[in-house]
Amino acid sequence: MSDLQIIRIDDAKAIVRVGVPDPERALPQEVRVSVALILEEPPRFVAHDRIGATVDYDRIIAFIRDDLGEPAHLIETLADRVAGHCLSLSARARAVEVTVKKPSVLSGDGVVAVTIRRERQ
Repeated sequence: MSDLQIIRIDDAKAIVRVGVPDPERALPQEVRVSVALILEEPPRFVAHDRIGATVDYDRIIAFIRDDLGEPAHLIETLADRVAGHCLSLSARARAVEVTVKKPSVLSGDGVVAVTIRRERQ
């Protein structure tokens, strides 16, 4: 097995229009997005201590906050958009797991969430 590097982002906040019924999608609402981006063959960072040796996680956070795109019916769609973006950031990107949480769905305690995993073909 080759060496792997995992970049994790937990619960980044995004304000999006998402929901199956039109009234739910009418107003922006908060979702929380977590990412685990798996990169193959990381360099020895002691000798390669520069941003070019890895994926800049700011590019992932900025996409989540600013570029999730058009309104969506499903949080699965949002997860898929984030996964595609993450895999596009580096030829070393082997796989990504994205979880989107939608706190506003349940009244009271609890959070609805979906997780998808995509692998580079």
